[in-house]
Amino acid sequence: MSSPATDPAGVTSPPRRSLPTIGGPIFALIVLFVMNLLNYIDRYSFFAVGVDIKKSFEIDDFWYSVLGVAFMVVYTVVSPVMGWLGDRYDRRMLLASGVALWSFATVGSAFSLDFYHMFFWRSLLGVGEASYGVIAPTLIADLFPVEKRGRAMGVYYLALPVGGALGYGIGGWIGEHWGWSRAFLVVGLPGLLAAVAGLLIHDPGRGASEDVPLAGKADRPKMADYLKLFTIPTYVLNTIGMAAVTFATGAYAVHGANFYQTVRGMSMTEATTSIGILTAIAGLMGIALGSGLADFGTRFTKRSYLLLAALVTAGAVPLGFFAILATNGKASLALLFGAMILLSMVLGPCNTVIANVVPANKRASGYALYIFLIHVFGDISSPVILGGISKLFGRPDVANSPIGSFFASLGATPVEGENLTVAMLVVAPVLAVGAFFFLLGSRHLPEDQQRVIDAGGAGGSASFHH
Repeated sequence: MSSPATDPAGVTSPPRRSLPTIGGPIFALIVLFVMNLLNYIDRYSFFAVGVDIKKSFEIDDFWYSVLGVAFMVVYTVVSPVMGWLGDRYDRRMLLASGVALWSFATVGSAFSLDFYHMFFWRSLLGVGEASYGVIAPTLIADLFPVEKRGRAMGVYYLALPVGGALGYGIGGWIGEHWGWSRAFLVVGLPGLLAAVAGLLIHDPGRGASEDVPLAGKADRPKMADYLKLFTIPTYVLNTIGMAAVTFATGAYAVHGANFYQTVRGMSMTEATTSIGILTAIAGLMGIALGSGLADFGTRFTKRSYLLLAALVTAGAVPLGFFAILATNGKASLALLFGAMILLSMVLGPCNTVIANVVPANKRASGYALYIFLIHVFGDISSPVILGGISKLFGRPDVANSPIGSFFASLGATPVEGENLTVAMLVVAPVLAVGAFFFLLGSRHLPEDQQRVIDAGGAGGSASFHH
């Protein structure tokens, strides 16, 4: 049942009729996890059959990259719109509609006849994923109280490494035996069942875990209120830190396999298989450790979530730096594996922080803005920036300059007119900046969390003032 609605005058009206629900918070978390799992299976299946798609459409690496970026650009741009809707309308309907849409788009991809068809379906996929990607964390925040929220978020984000590994495996196997188009059919159709399940999960109402359900028009934030998200210090600093982490993970994802093939001399199979397996294991270990340690740390300090993020991000700096400089391929991968574990540890805690410092009736928009910023300044920007740096330092005049000679003394020399080693080294200082902002954010975290608690999760405009 939905919570009683409140009109602008504050009068409570009878609860509205709604779809029946099944189970409680655990069932809802399972459904949301499955949705996220299918999402990442679909996302990485595309990359698993990428070579065959290129051959089928007769396109080069550049236009193939456009297909890959199309999804993320649309996802990032649409997320704020979905956040605005998520703070106002039935979240189960928005969630289920989004999952159904990206499942439909995945199935549609199987029938693409050329580049333009595939571009359309990949773009539509971004719209669908933005719907559930923004709303699912807000439901988890309302289903689980603060003391259990971190672990619930951790379970939800475990779908990332598991889904990525399954996407590579399932997509590649089906693509090899039955063709790339059937891979999209197999990974897309189950999402339609998940969409139906999304209609049946329990939505306790905005702010329910803070014991102040928000359902009426009086609770809906105005557009001006969203700008006040930037007045929450923890929100801003945590977002900057996560943008740095996303910058690094995007750089490793896009350029990692290329680096190990062109610079370290690995075969394509060896590079992609190694990175895929290590990424899956590192993600599982990191997310589980991060969520558990962050919750455990709250027994000792309310700064635990962002102190942990600062510590592990700082720890990833030397590992990532020396992973790129190590000339032995196995040693390099081992160091990179350690860095990936540490970076995965921030996912659960930092996404939970957004839920903890943003008022309940603004959380969908809070997550939407957060998603928009970390992707624009993270994994959308980093591949392009690193590509430009690689090309710049591959030029003979730059390679022979004092700064080029300095990097050459470290072992970062051009290969075939490019210098991907120098480009990949840029990730380390970006992570150092991220660790610094996480540390700054931890100083404000207790106060910002308490402000939301004192407001009962509702967080009217006054709750933003300092």
